[in-house]
This record gives sequence, structure tokens and C-alpha cells, in this order.
Amino acid sequence: MMTHRTRCCLFLHRCVCALALCSTTFHGVPMKHRVLALMLGAFGVFLAGCEDNTTNTPVTFIPAPPSNLMALSIDETTVRLKWTPSPSESNAEFKGYRITATSGSQTFNPITVGKGETIVEIKGLDANKTYTFTVAAYTNDTVSAGISIQWAGAKRFRGIRAFETASANGSGIRLLDGTNLTIANGTQWDVCLDTRTVGGQDNWAFGSPQASTYTDNQGRFIRGAQAGQLAKTTIIFSDSTSQGYVPYFVVADSLEAVFESQALGTGKKQAQIMIENLQNQAKSIVFYAMVAPDNSANPPANQYRFAKILLKAAGGSILQGTSPNRYVEIDYSIQTAVGVPYALVKGMMSPVNAPVVKIGSQSLR
Repeated sequence: MMTHRTRCCLFLHRCVCALALCSTTFHGVPMKHRVLALMLGAFGVFLAGCEDNTTNTPVTFIPAPPSNLMALSIDETTVRLKWTPSPSESNAEFKGYRITATSGSQTFNPITVGKGETIVEIKGLDANKTYTFTVAAYTNDTVSAGISIQWAGAKRFRGIRAFETASANGSGIRLLDGTNLTIANGTQWDVCLDTRTVGGQDNWAFGSPQASTYTDNQGRFIRGAQAGQLAKTTIIFSDSTSQGYVPYFVVADSLEAVFESQALGTGKKQAQIMIENLQNQAKSIVFYAMVAPDNSANPPANQYRFAKILLKAAGGSILQGTSPNRYVEIDYSIQTAVGVPYALVKGMMSPVNAPVVKIGSQSLR
């Protein structure tokens, strides 16, 4: 780059070269000498002001933010976050990521992780409280824009079993405390295993009690001490891209393998339905449910609890054990407080409008 001082010197050099071509004299003194003396004096003053004033303004590097922030609940007080790295990680000034958690006026001290880290666990949260988690990239001097997700912890249960219909053990599960219950306490079932033959075909199914063969078309128990009583309403989120109602699930080996990028149930249909033909399902699956607080006919929408459930496969089969005590085993997480979803759900259809899809009739809808 040619500086201001360089230009001055070049100009002076050209002037001197031009004077060297002059040979005129004046009062016995060669003209070029007299002019040169005057020019040198003037240019001495001129050059004093020709300091190099070129400035190189430093460029402030602000990293690009990460993207695709997702979350999952590890337990009631721990949430795990995951994101796609910032494209600025290759820059030498890039340091890592800064994570903050807020809920109302409560703010946790930010934590940081280094370059290349894309998963972090936030511990010490309050149970049954939704937090806003924000992740931003940072350098020593700057911080990127942040990306955020709202999420909450949830209570975790592992190894809970529901047994086949012919077993003396319970075919239903109360999700709030992980209790296995027999038909004698069917009105407390949130989910159940149904292994009766339907239409002359084996059809092992797991899901909403009102959709099972334990209940009639009005959702009331047919047999046992609770005959005539209404089963609880359990909503199973269904695939919005399918015609009719088909339970939505993800093939995964564990709950920890499935992160969420939006609130549970977003964009999904709601139905009281069962996941059918488990005898043909060789891999573990994760599905989502909303469970009513009791077996009343129309529980308020804000009284439901959200659950994320893993139906576990082993040895290439979801069905385990030997007759008459075959079973399915689930791991799951659930909100212990009512009306507190994992994340804020907007525009959620009222559960009172969720249809009952009886076992064996999914293909008809």
C-alpha cells in the first residue's frame, strides 16, 4: 500500500529530477541551484507534515451462532441439550459455547463448554418448572446471537412391566408412580398391554385403555370388579402425515437417544389409540402420551400429564418372557405436576375432542 508519506517523497523526487535538467544562471549562480535551494526549504516544511497517517482498523470477529437446539429430560432436575456446531468453529478466535438457563426472574450462572462440544447437561433445576435455555458461541471479546428452547425436567422410571392378559400379574401401569395394576384397579390404568386375539389374529397392543378390548365402545370396562366404570383418558400422539390415526413413534434404543426440537405433540394428531402388532416389532420404539389425572369423563386440558415412553426390545422382540407371564417392559419420563408439559404447547387441541380408535380398527380410519 502506498502511504501518504511515500507519495510526498515521490513527488519531491520528480521535482528534483526536473530541476536537474535546467542550466539557466542568474547573477552568476546557476538557476537550478537557486531554485533547488528554495524548493528544498519549502519541501522540508512540507515533509514535516507528511507523516504516515495510514490506519488499519481492526475487524471485530463475531462468531455465527449454533443451530438446531434440542433438549431431553434426564430426570426431574436435569435437562440435556444438544445443538449443531457454529460454522465459525474453524476461526482461531473461536472459544466455545455459553449456555444460560432462566425461568421468570430466576437466572442460573452461565456455563461454558469448549470448541467441538455439542452436548451439555444442566443440573440443579427446580422440578416441574419450565426453563428457557439459550446457547451462544463466544470468543474472548464477543458473543454471537443466541438460540433458545423451552424445556423442563421430568421424573424417570425404568424397567416397568405390563403382563399379558392371561397373567395373574397386572396388565396395566399407573405412570405417575410406576405401579403395575391388575384389572381390579383398571380405572387407574394410564396404559395397558392387550394380548387377546382380535379377528382371529394375534394382535399384541400397548396404549390407551379405552382403545383396548378391556373396555367397550364407550370406554367402560366390560369385566371384573370395575365393570361399567369409565377408563382413564390417555392420548397417544399420532402421525399427522397419515390418513386416519396411526401412532407416531421413533425407533430408538433408549430415551436418551431421542432429543426434541419442539414441544411434545406439536403438529401431531391426538387419539386414544394403541400401538398394535407388537409381536412383529423387533426394535425398541419411543412414543408420546398425555394422561388424564383421573377417570372422569371430561378432565380439564390443563390437568393432563405429559409422558415420553420407550417400549424396550430384547433379543429382536418387544415381547419378553414365557406364557402365561409374557410381558413388555418400558422406560419412561413423566411430569409429576399437572399442566406442565416438557415445553410450552401452543394451539393444542383439547383432549375432549380426541377420538377413540378401538384395537383392530386403525386400518379403517
